[in-house]
Amino acid sequence: MKLAVLGALLRAESAGSLPHRLVVTNDFTSAAGGRFQIAQSDDQDDLTWSCLGRPVDVDQLAERMIVLSSNLATDLLLEQLGLPAVDRLLDRAGLTDQVVVQRLIGDSRAEDRGITNTVTAAGLARLFEALTDGSLLGEACAAIATRILAGQTHLSMIPAGLPAGTWSASKGGWVDGVNHDVALIRPESAPDYILAICTSTGLSHDAGCALVAELSRITWEHWIQWHS
Repeated sequence: MKLAVLGALLRAESAGSLPHRLVVTNDFTSAAGGRFQIAQSDDQDDLTWSCLGRPVDVDQLAERMIVLSSNLATDLLLEQLGLPAVDRLLDRAGLTDQVVVQRLIGDSRAEDRGITNTVTAAGLARLFEALTDGSLLGEACAAIATRILAGQTHLSMIPAGLPAGTWSASKGGWVDGVNHDVALIRPESAPDYILAICTSTGLSHDAGCALVAELSRITWEHWIQWHS
């Protein structure tokens, strides 16, 4: 879902319809009605949490959403954009049946009522391609998206299966028993490719990451052999 939020954000910025700064808060609208908060212990971004009550640049929040997988930054941006903005982006990409964003992260009341976010591997791959090749939002936005995604710090899934030093841009997601990742990979001796892997295995987080990394390694080997 953070990939879809990034796309909606870049589209809004291009249209000039987004403020440059947002005040960091932990109070959000539930898709099921009412308000909710999220837990810092479930997040990977202490930096944004340290800014509670203060304004932060939208571009900084976007980077933290991707490179740190910040839940707080994601909810701040999605609350500002609105769920319909993400729907419009996905509709423009022809992906409304493959990538569905119906609630913010941590909205347990909505989740309890069956209001959730879903993706397919094919949908993630197509969305990643459209965001980074310029076909969805244009070359300027594609360059920004690629730069942000290439700064990824969570590298234990698809990037971990690549030879050391291989360029990649990626965005993963995980909850208990679920490990998803999608990446653009640029080998030196073969064409670029995009790989999306979604697993729902019940494995531990580390074992799930290792599985995705192994699938990435196998894909790399076959891709290079195919193009050699």
